[in-house]
Amino acid sequence: MNLTKLFETQAALDEHIQKKQGQQTVNLKNMILATIVEISEMSNEWQGFKDWKVNKQPKEGVLEEIADVLSFILVVGNQLQHRGPLIIYPEGDSNRHGLVAPDTTSQILYLISYFIRLWEYEEIEEGYRDVLTTFAILTEMLGFTWDEVETAYYEKNKVNHERQNAGY
Repeated sequence: MNLTKLFETQAALDEHIQKKQGQQTVNLKNMILATIVEISEMSNEWQGFKDWKVNKQPKEGVLEEIADVLSFILVVGNQLQHRGPLIIYPEGDSNRHGLVAPDTTSQILYLISYFIRLWEYEEIEEGYRDVLTTFAILTEMLGFTWDEVETAYYEKNKVNHERQNAGY
């Protein structure tokens, strides 16, 4: 996984959007809310929390929504000018222990809560690393490899550039 390349790729899209919109910066509060909305859209595609449904089969769009969530995670990281070590705590690392929930629904809620903390307290270094790690754990829980997530991200990034060029 090459987080530096992911950040750079997202920065290019952000710059494209900002130029088109005549903006100087990204509104962090709006991006955090947008990320939470994307997490909700991903959750809706996954359907695992819907105890009231008989058929809770995940929809095909889960991976695409994961790519959207990653896009916004990267936007927020670029806006925070995240310059700490670009790592995700590896499996077995004691720092990872508190970031692993007992089930997927709880992991989704962990991710949302870390975003809210980033906005409230701007605990940038550790907080942002926790966001990245929590997200990586969630994608594993949803049954995707990081390679699949990266591939989906780059495909969606290309679509997002095309959308901007087409007047989105």
